[in-house]
Amino acid sequence: MTEQAIRTRVLEGGVALLTLSRPGKRNAISIEMRREISACLASWGDDAAIGAVVLTGDGAAFSAGFDLDEFKQPERFDELFETSTRYHRDVWAFPKPVVAAVNGPAMGGGFDLATLCDLRVASTRATFGHPRSSLALRPCTRRCATSWARASRGTCALPVGEWAPRRRSGSASSPK
Repeated sequence: MTEQAIRTRVLEGGVALLTLSRPGKRNAISIEMRREISACLASWGDDAAIGAVVLTGDGAAFSAGFDLDEFKQPERFDELFETSTRYHRDVWAFPKPVVAAVNGPAMGGGFDLATLCDLRVASTRATFGHPRSSLALRPCTRRCATSWARASRGTCALPVGEWAPRRRSGSASSPK
């Protein structure tokens, strides 16, 4: 039996906690982890008892990014890209606020994950980085690309608290 890549808990007040739980790999985001995150968000989306989600990492890192060992397996490329696309959309379009509680390094795909959240709160141990230029990869979304461009110019490591328009009806975060 495979160990779960995430842990979840619903706290008092309707806050759901989703913890990336692969501390031995610095919470590297695997295919299985992306599937678990998508399934979890799908179950919480219509749950009236949950009003917001806090996403964090287990151990010293928020996330080291995608599990690069999976990139060494060409037979898994379709699965890798399908789960990546789905998980990015699921986090981005989640109908309730998602807060990234960045407790340590957020690199590559971990940086993207934090950027896809509605709000980012960073501890003093948090750092942000993106190796995409050395890997010849594009950022996951226009919003990630904007954050990545700012970080590469050294003007802003991450747009903390930036408002981002969502395709949500009746969203409380929409400007009046």
